[in-house]
Amino acid sequence: MDYREAEQRAPLKRVWKGMIPIELQLAASDAIELLASAVLPEPFQTFYMLIPRVSYLPFISPKIKERWLDPMLALSRSDQEIKESDIWFEYKNQALKWHYPIGLLYDMLVTDVHKGDAELPWSLTLHVRKLPTTKIIAQPNGQLMRDMFMAMIKEADFTRNGSTKRVMDLAKSDQMQFLDGLESHTYEKYFAIHSILVPPSMSADARAPVSSAQKSRPAVVPKAIPVRFYMQTAGSLDDAAKETPAAGAQAAGASAARQADITQFHVSQVPIPLYREGSTSELATLADAFKLCYGITDQTNDAFVTNCVCISHGVCVPWESPVSWLAEHFFYADCFLHLVVISV
Repeated sequence: MDYREAEQRAPLKRVWKGMIPIELQLAASDAIELLASAVLPEPFQTFYMLIPRVSYLPFISPKIKERWLDPMLALSRSDQEIKESDIWFEYKNQALKWHYPIGLLYDMLVTDVHKGDAELPWSLTLHVRKLPTTKIIAQPNGQLMRDMFMAMIKEADFTRNGSTKRVMDLAKSDQMQFLDGLESHTYEKYFAIHSILVPPSMSADARAPVSSAQKSRPAVVPKAIPVRFYMQTAGSLDDAAKETPAAGAQAAGASAARQADITQFHVSQVPIPLYREGSTSELATLADAFKLCYGITDQTNDAFVTNCVCISHGVCVPWESPVSWLAEHFFYADCFLHLVVISV
């Protein structure tokens, strides 16, 4: 890799290396069941850990079990058993959707991320009993997470290319390397396969330098870009958002105060074209993508630009950003752009 390619990859590597420090405490009810006491022995009251933003909770559960829960049970001589699939996480009385990327959960739920005044470490409650299957998917384990992740990869591939051929053509060994790279958070393993699934795009800024390695791989024009917006509404799946998406978008901007409640987020996903409507050269912006996702047909209606901010990987992304650039530098491991929209 020459210095110019390294320069191009710099934002991507920074996104990949993004970490969140967490502070874990075992739920009192679970502690009583495991140890017959709500007070944990020294030094197990609190567990601290750095976790990757692009990863998933089931991939960090084995380390938590190995480094914290199992030693605690051994020291206490408890005969209770903990399975990795029993482990689930809670933030301010909300069960965390373990199939969402960790960074996405943080950006959705932690107040004032957009102000740079985030909660660090992120204080979570860990449970090992009574998984709330009405709120989160049952059996949160590594294998199920791998299966769900590959389903998202296929969906992203179909959106970009009109088929899942790139994913389906992967050798079994390549697929395993891809998943191992994600689970172990190993940049080289993951991106060696990612570059096969998502080759260089012709939508990249023409002014950007191109390395000899990149020239050897043909550029590809994606049919569309896989994007998901998570828009905070005024209430739980706000009625306005149910009836007319555009009204829901306005409700997000009208919300006076942000509540960290995962049920308040309306998820919208449509394939986003590379270029603005009616143009073959002007790249679609984040604002264009938002209007398309939420059915805002009046192109002069930009109230949400003033009333809302869009967050990805903890960064407030300008509404005028080209979606194609974001898709190449700010994607999550599942190849989707996950964008959180909140009122300000």
